[in-house]
Amino acid sequence: MTDFNTEYQKLNEKQHHAVDTIDGPVMVIAGAGTGKTQTIALRIANILTKTQTNPSSILCLTFTDTGVNAMRSRLIKIIGPTAYSVHLHTFHSFCNEIILSHPENFIISHDLQPADELEKLEIINSLIDKLPDGAILKPWGDHYFYQRDIISSLQTLKRENISPQNFLSLISNQKLFIEKSAEIYQNLKSLRVSKSLESNVLANLNSLLNIKDLSTSLKTSLIYHQNLFDSGGYNVGAAKSPSINLKNSLLKFIENLVKDTPKQSELLDLYRGYNDELQARGRYDFDDMILFVIDAFKKDTNLLRQYQELYQYFLVDEFQDTNSAQNEILNLLCSYYDNPNIFVVGDDDQSIFRFQGASIENIFDFYKKYKIKPIVLQNNYRSHQLILDSSTSVIIKNQNRIANFIKDIDKSLKSNMTFDPDPINIIPVTSVLEENYFVSQKIKKLIDTGVKPSEIAILYRNNNDIEDLVSILKINKINFYLQSDQNILNSRHIQQLIYLLKFINDPTKTDFFYHILASDYVNFNSLDLLKKVRNIDDLSLNSKIKLRNIDRRLSLARKWLENDNLDRFFNKVIRKFKFLDYCLKSKDPQILNHLLTFHQELKRLSLDQKYTLDQLLLRLDSLSDNNISLAAPPLTENLDNSVQLLTVHRAKGLEFEYVFLIKVNDKKWGNNRNISHLSLPSGILKYDIVGNISDQNEDERRLFYVALTRAKKQIYISYSTKTDTNRELTPSVFISEIDPKLIETINVPTDTKVKALSQFFPLVENENIDVDYKKYLTNFLTTKYQFNVTHLNSYLRCPFCFYHQTILRIPAVKDKFSSLGTAIHNTLSFYFNNQSSSLNSLIQNFTQSLYKEGLNKKDFDESLFRGTNILTDYFNQHSDNLCQKIKTDYDFKSANLHLNNIPITGKIDLIEYLENNKINVVDFKTGNPDGKYKELSPDGDYFRQLAFYKLLISLDTSFSPHFNSGIIDFVQKSKQKNTLIRKEIVINPEHVEGLKLLIIDVYNKILNLDFFKLGKDCKDHQHIHYLLPKI
Repeated sequence: MTDFNTEYQKLNEKQHHAVDTIDGPVMVIAGAGTGKTQTIALRIANILTKTQTNPSSILCLTFTDTGVNAMRSRLIKIIGPTAYSVHLHTFHSFCNEIILSHPENFIISHDLQPADELEKLEIINSLIDKLPDGAILKPWGDHYFYQRDIISSLQTLKRENISPQNFLSLISNQKLFIEKSAEIYQNLKSLRVSKSLESNVLANLNSLLNIKDLSTSLKTSLIYHQNLFDSGGYNVGAAKSPSINLKNSLLKFIENLVKDTPKQSELLDLYRGYNDELQARGRYDFDDMILFVIDAFKKDTNLLRQYQELYQYFLVDEFQDTNSAQNEILNLLCSYYDNPNIFVVGDDDQSIFRFQGASIENIFDFYKKYKIKPIVLQNNYRSHQLILDSSTSVIIKNQNRIANFIKDIDKSLKSNMTFDPDPINIIPVTSVLEENYFVSQKIKKLIDTGVKPSEIAILYRNNNDIEDLVSILKINKINFYLQSDQNILNSRHIQQLIYLLKFINDPTKTDFFYHILASDYVNFNSLDLLKKVRNIDDLSLNSKIKLRNIDRRLSLARKWLENDNLDRFFNKVIRKFKFLDYCLKSKDPQILNHLLTFHQELKRLSLDQKYTLDQLLLRLDSLSDNNISLAAPPLTENLDNSVQLLTVHRAKGLEFEYVFLIKVNDKKWGNNRNISHLSLPSGILKYDIVGNISDQNEDERRLFYVALTRAKKQIYISYSTKTDTNRELTPSVFISEIDPKLIETINVPTDTKVKALSQFFPLVENENIDVDYKKYLTNFLTTKYQFNVTHLNSYLRCPFCFYHQTILRIPAVKDKFSSLGTAIHNTLSFYFNNQSSSLNSLIQNFTQSLYKEGLNKKDFDESLFRGTNILTDYFNQHSDNLCQKIKTDYDFKSANLHLNNIPITGKIDLIEYLENNKINVVDFKTGNPDGKYKELSPDGDYFRQLAFYKLLISLDTSFSPHFNSGIIDFVQKSKQKNTLIRKEIVINPEHVEGLKLLIIDVYNKILNLDFFKLGKDCKDHQHIHYLLPKI
């Protein structure tokens, strides 16, 4: 235990209680900045210290990959390398591992593909088209008005584990209530002001509560009205009389059910149709992954029991945002125990990811189920008291808080910070331009006074809120890191590439040709471009030569389009037109990042070898028309030297000394008009305590609370009083909810707008700010990179090619030999998992697998012939002597293995289980074995690969069998010996020790960016040796 004792002594009394209560159910309500990550990490360490528990018997689940990484890093500091053996997952990664480990239980593992956003939209649109004319969800004049609401509602139903059958039951309950409440509704409506009004309204409410077969969820909603009336909640309202306010609320409650239930009935038909269409297309939703595991656990008790016996301790972070489907996974795992060792941590005030009204559902459910008093952490180690008091003065306006439903819970936060704080700064300005100028100048001053840029964050509500400020930051040469996926379809360079593809596809569209000439990668003379547009032939000689070259390339590209599949065509185009060269030579790594994202999408689509360029271009237009992003992940750059730009949702769990909240206006922060037009029925939540009628601002208020509590020292809240068109704007209601004693309004100087304008216009001169490529690469390698034996062998062959192919990942097409190898490997995996298969079924499987490789007809036919012969020989020689107990495609990725803090991984083709808990590790090779004997020697690639697998097995504490030997299984006959060769290799401990030293040496060279030398034996198949170093 590296730092356990030291860190354990720092815990406060309530943290000690949470860490020391090892056995049984424990719930911790951890307010913002109260050290929940440290508490969870130390509890895991305490379990390992005080019990004989294997680290792999601890399952810790959290909400995001970022949360997993943060927890792993914290654990490593406390318990050292043992942290890599603790099972840390998101719910999705945990379910994915179950599916991959048990493919026989899941059709998803081999027959289904995930549906993308556009495909989901197309399915919904097709289902709407099939609705009869006059359907509520198919309004006249705009058939797709409810399109987004339908998709969002179906997503919510799946996440909350509501099947179509469950949904039907909820709708039926509402229909029954509407029918039986009709007379009561009329009675209520007829009531007038009188001395007996209160008793009459309450009598009608009592009649509603006594309706026979009233569902629990509807009864809960009605009881909420009654409790609110009894507690004086209806003393305030549209009318002066509490009785009239109660009457109107009850009438509205019934009217909403009458209005919404027919919509929900149509939504049920769409839900069924959507699931049927997904299945017909061989697709699944991302959220289906968890539902598949729930279904498998319920159907196969042996599968469930395997995981129940594997884990002794369960920990869940961000419990407030765990949805019902995820909770069901947890409940099934814990169902084996009467008193499970389950530890959950959450904060209802920070619930910003579940749908409306669900903020206290999980915490209240856990409280009711296990009947334990929550441990409430109140000591805040992040912010000074003024920030805590400010945020508390806002969040207490929410009714839907756990402190209102569980007695004796005090959630007030107490700061451990002692410095004298400044008040919250509120900055009203008259325009967005002034707001951006103020923010940029204030940040410059902070940096000039020694504040680390990474301790400054600009937080905003929506992704597009930051676009105009980014330009101002660039002008002021303020380094920033924009933490959001970027839609590459809005990238100038990708748009230029699309114009090129469109013109190749349709040469009659001459407008596209001028776009090509104006593109950065063509570098056509500006004056000659103007002449060309105006049909003036007086061009420079250089431009005439360039035009002839472009014409020749276009002619070639059209031939490629006829003869090659889409992926090969694309790779030829970006090379021939020098677009790839332009991206590689650019100082901005985002340009290459966007190209790689574009190519990955194209490559995915072209797995269907019939997929055409015309289909791709139509798809790209559809993505743009429907505002669906083709997202490139953000690059990891020098975070210490960059101001952080992120939405509040992404900022969850992070902290900064100085926080700027921008564009804090009404309708953006609170009173949002983007509410759903399609409500879901009561009963989606198990404990719908407030009856789905809480203030629509409660979710937004929690988001504002999360934003405020990110700050350690100071918060700046800015908003504009006018739009660019001079329309009046009002500040967010949440600003007025902050205790006035804790704020200070800062009025900007009257000449701010003039200064802002003078700064804005030189934008073009400052458009491209150099990115420090070395720092970008270093951060990528230390945060996202995983080392494997293929990388090791690749680097040893040629560091320069390794850099371009593995680090930069330049687009490349698999040759027919690689495609043949992939198809044969997939078929052998199928064969070993289905050992009674006939040769015909093998050849059929191989043909299907080869088809997915997207080869042209000539290469496909040649590969099919060759592969059929290879598999026939293999089947005839090995069908009678296959190992019966096997595992194929064993992947170490989820094991989080490290060698001296080097993250390493790998995937084994085949494991053969022998007697005495021993295994053979088998790797298939599809090439001719003749001449490969050098690779089998201790310094050869094949030997090194087997030794690497032995190292992985030795590091994986959850892997119990012992490595016996490695086998290279050549699946193609030796031409010299006319037989199949299966070479068994014994890997000694000294081989593994030597490999460790080699891994450490090569990995350090990679971290030191030691790429710029050519391997003496490198064949340069991708023709990249001519490129100059970029760093």
